[in-house]
Amino acid sequence: MEKIKNIEFLRIIGCIAIVLLHLFNQSGLYGNFAAAWDFNYGQLYWNTSNGQKAVDLFFILSGLFFTLKITQPQKMQSLYNFVKKKVFRLWPVLIWVLFLYFIASLTGVVHFEFLSNIITFFALNGNGIALQAGNVGAFWYVSAMLWVLILFYYLLKNFDKKIVNLIIGLLVYFSYVFLLHAKSGAINNHVQTFYNIFNVGILRALGGIGVGYFIGEWYKNNHEKINNLKLSLNHKIIISILEFGCLYFIIRNLMFKKLLFHNQIIFIIFFAAIIILFLLRQGIFSKLLNNDFCVFLSKYTYSIYMTHTFVREFFKGSIWKYHPEFVFIHPILNIIITILIMLVLGVFTYHFVEKPSINYLRKNYP
Repeated sequence: MEKIKNIEFLRIIGCIAIVLLHLFNQSGLYGNFAAAWDFNYGQLYWNTSNGQKAVDLFFILSGLFFTLKITQPQKMQSLYNFVKKKVFRLWPVLIWVLFLYFIASLTGVVHFEFLSNIITFFALNGNGIALQAGNVGAFWYVSAMLWVLILFYYLLKNFDKKIVNLIIGLLVYFSYVFLLHAKSGAINNHVQTFYNIFNVGILRALGGIGVGYFIGEWYKNNHEKINNLKLSLNHKIIISILEFGCLYFIIRNLMFKKLLFHNQIIFIIFFAAIIILFLLRQGIFSKLLNNDFCVFLSKYTYSIYMTHTFVREFFKGSIWKYHPEFVFIHPILNIIITILIMLVLGVFTYHFVEKPSINYLRKNYP
């Protein structure tokens, strides 16, 4: 099956939203400089605070790509090999970021949370077991994703497809129902656990990856029909309008303006809708974004996602702490410099840490 290039654009949007969220949130610029003279970091925090929903977009995309790579149960590798490949793929970047925090802690710029980082290393910071995030808080997404993918992989390998679909469907439904009712319509946070059992991070992963799973199943079952689909000009115009509307809603609400929704399942609906529209590739936006440039940019998203909070914490313990006048006098320049260093570190991490691990996998586990 050919690579779906326009979907990579959604990864880019999600990564940007999360970077902005963490830069301006209460642990970042807003927490240190709520108002820098006539520059309001608090407003930027408010506008980007829905960026946390981008993780739910990542969960859906994870479920989609997981499903598209799954073949017949009898041809599936062992669960052990499945987990081992995930570890070789994802853990090198985690180890690198932990190393950065350790080196920085020697200078006193950051504090290295040894015990919490051990829990993070074993991917226990996204399933309700960990009470603290450790230094690499962003890894909670990988932790929750991994445990849910292990569950889905085990089910697909050992049980009838109809039974698996029923189980995953029920998990999606009850995960979102529980989240929405327990959190009064919100879908956020990941550490919070209800009744000492139902962890928000795992529920978000179950719901999102499950939605992505069903979208992937639909696409696999209708792949030939979709590729041969011939629509009239009017239908293509309607689909283009729908694509624009979904993209506008997602980009605006994740990065530029926080609108309050009593029921935040609306984000999941729009995420699923834009993915389906992009898979159809009948509108102008899905065709324009179906290019190699989106693929080129998106390959850096995991490394940027994993390393960007280190830059924030490093600045928080150095420049923002000892030279606050720079932040007050040059707020825009401060934001630009911080984001540029986040991007540079992410690109460096990809080429010297993540890419070698990818090459190792391709060589040893083709």
